[in-house]
Amino acid sequence: MSRQNQKGQALILVVVALGLVLIGAMGLVIDGAQIYTNHVMGQVAADAAAQAGAMSMFTGTSVTGANPFGTGTSPSGFNCTTSDARTPCVYARYNGFGSTASDTVAISFPTSLPGVALSASPDPANTANAIQVTITRTLTTGLMQLLGSSTSTAKAIGVAAIVDKVSPVPIIILHPTLAGAFSINGSDTVTICGGPDRSIQVNSSNAASISVSGGSNTVDLSKAGPADPGNCSTGTGADFGDFGGPATQPFGSLLLGTTGHYLQPASPINDPLATVAAPSQPAAGLTQLILSSSATRYGCPPLMGCTLYGPGYYASGIKVKNDFALFTPGLYYLGSNGFSMDSNSNAIMATGTATPYPTGFSNGGMLIYNTGNHSGDTININSNAGKNAPGIVLVGSDPTSAYKGMLFFEDRTMPALSHSLQGGATMSLTGTIYLTNTVPTMTTTAAHHQSLSLGGGPGSSTTITGEIIVDTLSLGGNSAITMNLNPNSTLHIRQVALVR
Repeated sequence: MSRQNQKGQALILVVVALGLVLIGAMGLVIDGAQIYTNHVMGQVAADAAAQAGAMSMFTGTSVTGANPFGTGTSPSGFNCTTSDARTPCVYARYNGFGSTASDTVAISFPTSLPGVALSASPDPANTANAIQVTITRTLTTGLMQLLGSSTSTAKAIGVAAIVDKVSPVPIIILHPTLAGAFSINGSDTVTICGGPDRSIQVNSSNAASISVSGGSNTVDLSKAGPADPGNCSTGTGADFGDFGGPATQPFGSLLLGTTGHYLQPASPINDPLATVAAPSQPAAGLTQLILSSSATRYGCPPLMGCTLYGPGYYASGIKVKNDFALFTPGLYYLGSNGFSMDSNSNAIMATGTATPYPTGFSNGGMLIYNTGNHSGDTININSNAGKNAPGIVLVGSDPTSAYKGMLFFEDRTMPALSHSLQGGATMSLTGTIYLTNTVPTMTTTAAHHQSLSLGGGPGSSTTITGEIIVDTLSLGGNSAITMNLNPNSTLHIRQVALVR
């Protein structure tokens, strides 16, 4: 064979080799694009499934029953079937993965995650606080088959967890299902200063969880948020969160500032005070009449008679009417008839009393623990109270104590009751207002809950430095309500977060 013929054969081999290289390159591009596209879509599906699964653990609910992920209290890992009704499996299919045998959707429950502080309080139905969703799709290759590879895989991993966030929310409405759990009527203006990124959270899953009626009402969160110290001087806005609905904000005016949003659906926030134990019943409390001629007046205004209350057990509750009440720091444990401030009443914290103050009240405050078992066991400040200076000025327990800064603490086993804070002129409350029957109680019987009505008449003003944590809340009248978040509060809020 001539040298010239040999050159031609070499050229053919070069062309064939180049062709194989080009086919391989094209295969890598085409099949690589297929793998990448499926990986991106799979990541979306894995993230959605993980978040939905974490939310199911968070709320203790699932499309298949009360325990989201199997029998027992410790969920075990599993692979979804193509028709699996468990929450993460359903959400994976919603996003295009898990409906055929070419997909594997694996669910696992990590007990720890590097760099992530899981909640210290697992959901009551599960001991897990994290869920991992791993999605793998087997793909049939195209041109790559010519090089011997007939299949490839696209894989994505999503991890969501229930984490603790040390951050108080000024208003948390706890009822899980009720319509009108948060209502506003009349011509109220509610202003929140400072605090975290979310100022108000309504947990009800009901599409009509918020009810608005009456005149021109305003919810002003424009100066809320972490940029403000709590005096509405530098705030840039905070969020209003609602779990169930409505889809768009229903208020006459909702002012969110430059950084706030109306969030719906917004993850429910569990009761941050659920682990605070009820106080033990103390010895009987004592009262003392302070007359205008007394040398020691404990803050009683000149030329007036006042009643000095001491902490302790009040079997028949406390009712202040046509009187000026002075409250010595400590625990007020009410056996029945609740706490009432009636016509022509005023109240302040007593000054000049013996120190040191009782444990939990080093700030000179008080805790009103309300128990009993009948319809009169309510907390009530009516519209005829607080009309004379200085009005009603009460301070709650030490925020760093076991009572977490509470001012009003309702016995969680009480029957359904309606409470009212309607100071007729000036009402200043420092501390958390905590009135609830617990979520399991309300889930079993929706009508068994504690409700709070907050407001006042024209010209009245209410300032709350602290939080409101109640089952339902109604704002009414024609009053101005201002909330300044207590800077010393350290409530642990559980929330769902996508962490991987």
